[in-house]
Amino acid sequence: MEKRMGCSAAGRPIRAFPSWRVLQALPYPPRPANMAPFCSTKEAPVADPYIDPFETKIYGKFAREQMAAVLMGKVPPLDGMVEFAIGKQLVADQAMSDVLDRQPRPAPQLDSGAVLDEARDVVVRFSAYLDSLKGRPVDPKVFFRGEAPSVLARRRLTKLTAAVGHIADELEKHRDQVRGADMWLAELREAHEKLGIIERQQRASRVERLELGPEVSTARDAWLGVYNANKSLVRGLLAHLGKPELLPLIFDDLAEIHRATGVSDGLPTGQPGAPAAPTGAPAGQPEASPDA
Repeated sequence: MEKRMGCSAAGRPIRAFPSWRVLQALPYPPRPANMAPFCSTKEAPVADPYIDPFETKIYGKFAREQMAAVLMGKVPPLDGMVEFAIGKQLVADQAMSDVLDRQPRPAPQLDSGAVLDEARDVVVRFSAYLDSLKGRPVDPKVFFRGEAPSVLARRRLTKLTAAVGHIADELEKHRDQVRGADMWLAELREAHEKLGIIERQQRASRVERLELGPEVSTARDAWLGVYNANKSLVRGLLAHLGKPELLPLIFDDLAEIHRATGVSDGLPTGQPGAPAAPTGAPAGQPEASPDA
């Protein structure tokens, strides 16, 4: 009689299954805890270990929306399971949000988006004003270092802050040659000051995230438990569909390029293995342009 083939717990082939007792006695090492089932040596994806407490709200909401949009109706008998997963994620997201809401609130801060928009606007408007001056008393390259103002205005926070400061400094040197220089200097200095505040806010924000208390850490662990459990449910459904590649479209922490806004792959500054945040360029700062 032809012998049956199988896999050991360690993923190695077994020539025959004479009896379960014999198999139990075989000197195979125990199955690694991180090994995926079904004799596979490929590790199953788990949650991004760098999800910080604030990012849980973003990832959780994104997963709920994507489970509803991508999975509902694909395997009708499992729609109830999808609804269950969405409901559990909603409860976990709300619990995490409640814990974060109980934490001490920081002092009022400037709106980063508004400050960036204002700074970019003043750069572009100042460029247009220089072009309107008869005879161009000062070469615009002096202010913009040879870059197109529209490109310079899209730079990320650190470079934009330096650029606005440079424009203001150069205008101070040439104020006698530029009509209305005092008005523009005031506007540029104000924009530069606000950009500096935004930089400091972002650095402080990263520190605050590291100093959150044990209540937040416990809540995050509970949230990760639900998030990873839902990931296992969805992985099974996608296996039935034959489309495992859709998993990162639902759980954005697995994606190579994030679709959810406000998340980062970077390890929070100060944790083991994390690069030190350079002065004026804190981790997680908004990118205005990929070429910045």
